[in-house]
Amino acid sequence: MNIDTALSEPGVRLIEFHNWFNRNIKVTFGALEALTQQLPAGTDEAAFVLPTGGEPWGKTTRWRNLVAPVKDAATFLAEIGIARATAALEDYRTGAEAEFTRAGLSPVRPRADGAGALKGLDAMFGVDPALITDVAYMASFFEIARNCVVHRSNRASPQLAALRADPKLVATLTRWPKRAGKWTLSLPDITAGEVVDWRPRHAIMASDVYYRCAMLLDRGLVGCLGPEGLARMAAHWCFFGDPVVACPAKLDAGTMVRTQLVGRYGVRSTTLAETVALLRATNSWDAARAEFDRRYPDGPETTLARRRRARRTGGGATRRGRKR
Repeated sequence: MNIDTALSEPGVRLIEFHNWFNRNIKVTFGALEALTQQLPAGTDEAAFVLPTGGEPWGKTTRWRNLVAPVKDAATFLAEIGIARATAALEDYRTGAEAEFTRAGLSPVRPRADGAGALKGLDAMFGVDPALITDVAYMASFFEIARNCVVHRSNRASPQLAALRADPKLVATLTRWPKRAGKWTLSLPDITAGEVVDWRPRHAIMASDVYYRCAMLLDRGLVGCLGPEGLARMAAHWCFFGDPVVACPAKLDAGTMVRTQLVGRYGVRSTTLAETVALLRATNSWDAARAEFDRRYPDGPETTLARRRRARRTGGGATRRGRKR
């Protein structure tokens, strides 16, 4: 089994969130910008009508001078985005520690005091501190920003203002991996006690920081889990997770676990026999097989089995699975 590119279940979920988050921020802000471009001439005097989409505040709303409300909406989008992105990192940290604990592992190094953005998981998973210095620093910055958004109505705390003025932050941004295009990585000016002018780009930046942070942590977690831990993890989310993760293959318990290892978690070069052997080694095989039998008492959930059940129940499926 090759686990060089493997991910944990929390890692997969973080990636899914990161992609979903980027799409939603860009679509929402794009819609706001499109609205701005549609504003009629003489906006200060003319009323602009917006649909409500079935929400309970009338069929439409009428606005005058939408320029300021649209700008405020963009700031609100950025504020909510920073808070939501930070919640996703917290979700990853909780899930990653749960996977580590479920596998019955001991920390590679003594765990730190749990302070900061990483909560000591870098020490717990044996991640080289030199690899994670910049992302940990930026993650801490955005977590403090999130606390200001949530608990101070986006008024900057003295701590956030001090971090923004710290030359170390400028140096960290200078070293940050550059993206294609003309966009320059930057942060707004921040003054203690004043509302921060966050923009949608900063919410995406926060999500990118958290994504990079989680991926570095995840490499350490996967290394700690090893092939046996990954097989146990896949079996857990196939059969015992709350909720379980959908699997496209339902031929038998071993095939389900191997399918998830390869298709969802990025494991390479593993066979069905090896998967079953790993599950046996972790005392997970009997429970997984029993749960498969409980879930599918009529036998393997194959395409042929589905067609036969459809015919028995009057579904009339054709060879392509469609009704005649």
